[in-house]
Amino acid sequence: MGFEVNFFARPIDSNYRLAWESFLIEFSLFVICTVMAIYGWNNGSLLMAVPAAVVAVSCFGLVIYSLFNFFANSQASK
Repeated sequence: MGFEVNFFARPIDSNYRLAWESFLIEFSLFVICTVMAIYGWNNGSLLMAVPAAVVAVSCFGLVIYSLFNFFANSQASK
């Protein structure tokens, strides 16, 4: 007697994130990429410093945007 095995995982809704979860992910990436950019700059490796700095600046922008939205939504709900 054979068993039917499903080899494919069910899809999940990966776009759903809580506000604090997005903030923590963006802030963590900001810190990691900033450290990598500083390390690359100090060692003279622009190949590592420039892309890490670009990602760090964009993550910093997302962190500021998340904070702005949080405070704007909290003011609007009052």
